[in-house]
Amino acid sequence: MEYPSYSFNQTPDATQFFFESIGPKGLIQKVVIFSLISTPAIYNLALGDVKSGTAEIDDQSVSDNGDMPLILATIFQITHQFLSDHPASTVLFRGNSPSRNRLYRMAINRAREELLNYFIMFGYYSDSWEGFQSNRPYESFLIRKK
Repeated sequence: MEYPSYSFNQTPDATQFFFESIGPKGLIQKVVIFSLISTPAIYNLALGDVKSGTAEIDDQSVSDNGDMPLILATIFQITHQFLSDHPASTVLFRGNSPSRNRLYRMAINRAREELLNYFIMFGYYSDSWEGFQSNRPYESFLIRKK
């Protein structure tokens, strides 16, 4: 993918990915975790901050480190890697607020043409799943590899 992103490391089973956010608030350890939530092979994507000095993950934090485009591009790179390692899987993600879902929708819209080269994308709107459309206030999203 063409957008700049952070480098990341992954666990051997390719379900946890780690990277560092770099900005005015310093280095913030981030983690993306894919958890199996349903069969056939639907995984929830969770993004969080690793709490300093612990192994605890805070998925409610708002880091505000001034690098949101890099973080979103890194999440798309990680999702691409996860789906390459688990090609029969589907990834579900949603924000923890309507404004966060709007941010995700806007990020998908900005990179839509490129993302469509790699992914099939859906949004949950009005009690059903549909192919991703740029103007819908989706509650959640599904992505799978083409």
